[in-house]
Amino acid sequence: MPRPCYVVLRARKVSTWGVTDRSVRDCAEWMKPMREGDDVVELVQQAQLGDERSMDRLAEEARRRLSGYIYRLTLNHDLAQDLLQETLLKMIERIKEVEHPDRFWPWLFRTALGQVQHHYRAEARAREVAFSSTGRQRLSDYLTRDHEDGLNRLMRKDLAETVVEAMAHLKLTYRSVLTLRCYDQLSYAEIGSLMGCKEMGARILFFRAKHSLNRRLAKQGFSQGLLVTALGIFGLLTTPADGAPAAGTISAATLQVGTLAAIAGFAGTPKGIAAMLTTAFMAFCYTLTFEHFLYVALIGGVVLASLAAASLNWD
Repeated sequence: MPRPCYVVLRARKVSTWGVTDRSVRDCAEWMKPMREGDDVVELVQQAQLGDERSMDRLAEEARRRLSGYIYRLTLNHDLAQDLLQETLLKMIERIKEVEHPDRFWPWLFRTALGQVQHHYRAEARAREVAFSSTGRQRLSDYLTRDHEDGLNRLMRKDLAETVVEAMAHLKLTYRSVLTLRCYDQLSYAEIGSLMGCKEMGARILFFRAKHSLNRRLAKQGFSQGLLVTALGIFGLLTTPADGAPAAGTISAATLQVGTLAAIAGFAGTPKGIAAMLTTAFMAFCYTLTFEHFLYVALIGGVVLASLAAASLNWD
């Protein structure tokens, strides 16, 4: 009986997995992007029953959707490909563990994130992410073309280099939530399911990720009004040639989290903490004598200085 072709995930690994009785051409017929009407729930259910064709289609669609996500977390083409293969193997091995086929994509993205986190924990360098040579070449190609984004070539070059550098230095969870929302177009409920939190928690996490990215852009002189453009540029630069396309345009609505989440998110930032302490401090001062006021002011100054120092490492 021929081996299922869903294990032919990468040409250079065919011999490793011993797939010799079915050619890549035979597999290509099944490894095509899903059509609009394809039902992932049915494919998952059929794959769980051992249907090879359903697994073939599911594995190929998973590869297309995950390739951009993992690359944006690692910014390294070769590493992203390796982690992609590991994630797909996990999917094949654990497909029967999916209790809710309608939540297959959050389950799979969570599996991919786990693979990336495991890699960086093992390498003990979770914050040492660098744009690969492949990414640098894509950046160079991007800058040689004209774009209708209202930016001159020099400003576009500065913004592109800045947003790549800024994204590379964000926390892994921040890069993940920005990617899931802006490029994979997941809802906050889906992101919450993936990240293991409530929808409100996903909204707050996204707000903080956006705030952290804005801070890094602002340090290089870019205004908050360029955040949407910067994210759009990053999406174009990090879309794999054979992966699912990123959203062509990121709308301002995509970045909205709601008033309550914005307040909660801001409260957890250094500025938010400082603002709340300042407000509480001023209210408390109305009840103090002059001597007590001087004493509390001294303590408050020390606390604010400590917060200012801590904010340097906040994101």
